[in-house]
Amino acid sequence: MNAPDKSADVDEAGEASRSAAVAEIDAALGKLRRSMARRSLGRRVLDELGLAIEPALVEVVDIIAESNASEPGGVAIGTVAARLDVDPSQASRLVAECVRAGFVQRLASPGDGRRSVLELTPAGLELIAATRRQKRALLLGHVTGWSDDELARFAELLARFATLARG
Repeated sequence: MNAPDKSADVDEAGEASRSAAVAEIDAALGKLRRSMARRSLGRRVLDELGLAIEPALVEVVDIIAESNASEPGGVAIGTVAARLDVDPSQASRLVAECVRAGFVQRLASPGDGRRSVLELTPAGLELIAATRRQKRALLLGHVTGWSDDELARFAELLARFATLARG
């Protein structure tokens, strides 16, 4: 007579546990998506800074700041479009608004004068510094009571998830 196979029970229990965890993650991501769709964090940051601009402009300025730090030769509108996951014409309109607002300037590419690259103005650099400070303060408020280890682990796992989800 054969003994019952307990490994099948363990596999089923493990699968059920993973399924429940994934369902919780999906629910949490849904809440975050809805919040981001309303741009509530960005709007709160801008309101607290007293800035009457659209949160999308801050995203563009942030992308240019990050890209200038990591991409030699300057940032093109195509980079902004790819990072925002929008078509180049929409990215171009957003960049034009940032130029009009004084946050971004277009320059001739040092490597190819026919191509323009985007660079932050002092006002753009100030905008990024202020919004990042304010966002971090708001985010710190959400993790009050978390231990340093919990916060570090969450940051590590969230960054890993974001990298994998980006494809």
